[in-house]
Amino acid sequence: MKKKPIAGTGLTGLIGSRLTELTSDDFDWLPLRHTDGFDITSVDKVDKAITSFNGEAVLHLAAFTDLNAANKEQGDKNGPCYRINVLGTRNMAQACQKYGKYLIHVSTDAVFGGEKQSAYTEGDEPSPIEWYGQTKLWAEEEVLVSGCRAVIVRFAYPFRTKFEPKKDFVRKIIDQLKQEEKIIMFDDTVFTPTFIDDISEAMKVILAKKPAGIFNVVGSTSLSPFTAACQVARSFGLDETLVKKQKLDDYLASGGRPYPRYVGLSNARLKRELGVSMRTFSEALLEMRRQLDG
Repeated sequence: MKKKPIAGTGLTGLIGSRLTELTSDDFDWLPLRHTDGFDITSVDKVDKAITSFNGEAVLHLAAFTDLNAANKEQGDKNGPCYRINVLGTRNMAQACQKYGKYLIHVSTDAVFGGEKQSAYTEGDEPSPIEWYGQTKLWAEEEVLVSGCRAVIVRFAYPFRTKFEPKKDFVRKIIDQLKQEEKIIMFDDTVFTPTFIDDISEAMKVILAKKPAGIFNVVGSTSLSPFTAACQVARSFGLDETLVKKQKLDDYLASGGRPYPRYVGLSNARLKRELGVSMRTFSEALLEMRRQLDG
């Protein structure tokens, strides 16, 4: 069977490189790369890339994701965070609308402010509390107002077994514990870690069914970073006593950047409407261990 061509931004990063690896039998990926002259902030270059692409779907994964750097750009619409996340997405969405492409736009749990103590659903009103999340919310709005055929997928704390160019939070924990370093983690916040291999399976279904709307493509466990680090230690036979607790209020009082307290996300719609099941955190760690041992 002939593979479907899919164009994509951000395909060499933490998520994109694993996604293309796991779906190489299904799709013929066309990377839209800055190193090849592609510039997401240029209307002309985005237009040229999309019009010359003969497939029907585009994955927009590229984003400015350095949260600390983004926080320093608060309110700056000339900075790279705004230009890449908002203007870049506007260019992608408008080009997809112009040329009839289906757009998969990747967003984030950071569009939520963390006030809700139960899991956020796709129907909850976003309320970002820092600049990165605000630019990603504006990016979602650019997709919606463009009129292109599109789906918005929200990811949260992606992790994978191997990727040397960038350490995700799980592999940072593993590395620090192997070096017998103390780790300080919040025990009074909630997040939803997501195994990238599961994201890849979800993307295959989304590219096949081409749904509209918003889907939380996240793991099936929401927990505190402290609990997560303890699970990582136990799963990899490392010293759990090196994991120490920290309170969010203490971090904020010391001058830390804005940080949402509760950002658990529900993936119920993903399972209900698309039939995609995502692993729990413990199941994902077990699979990581299996891959490493294999």
